Amino acid sequence: MPKKMGVNTKAEAARARKSAADTERKEKESREKEDQYWREAEGSKSRAAKKKEEEAEKRAEAAARKAEARRLAEQEEKELEKSMKKVDKKATRVSIPVPKVTEVELRRRREEEQAEAERKAEEAKKQQSRTAAEEEYERMVLISNTNRDDSIIEARTLDDAIAQMTVVDNLPPDRHPERRLKASFKVILTFEMDPVHYLLTLTLMLSRRLKKLSCPS
Repeated sequence: MPKKMGVNTKAEAARARKSAADTERKEKESREKEDQYWREAEGSKSRAAKKKEEEAEKRAEAAARKAEARRLAEQEEKELEKSMKKVDKKATRVSIPVPKVTEVELRRRREEEQAEAERKAEEAKKQQSRTAAEEEYERMVLISNTNRDDSIIEARTLDDAIAQMTVVDNLPPDRHPERRLKASFKVILTFEMDPVHYLLTLTLMLSRRLKKLSCPS
């Protein structure tokens, strides 16, 4: 039987180095050929040059994205390790295993933080809408101007409001009272009011609309 030969580790290492050197040489020649091709392209602002710049930008962006993803992964891993190293003193004394922060727990925390941020943004949006509605209500009902409707009654107390609720016979008829009433309701319901203020305002509006409806056309 032929004698079994062992593996020559030095020869294998030499072949591996030679293969790596050949690969590096071929890559270098390929890069040199590519650089030569771009140098021979006509004009610094030719299509070939622009294409090369675009490809270089794409490669740079891809490298930046990979670096950022790697940095975030490393940061998350460090935070996870840091959380796992926080050992509870009581658990250490009684030899109780400390619960580890899992990936699911981290994801749940991030989702809770995102939900909290969305909730605050929604509250800010509602507050902005409520402020705009209050300003519109002020403009339509409370602010006096030269073109205001004489039917608007302003009063700080219920007695003052009742005193101003007089029936006038010579009022011009309201052609579309339902439209004005609907718009008034929309303005009132867009923000919160105390019950007394709400009922008082609603009573004054209904009273005025009924007066106009009762006038002959």
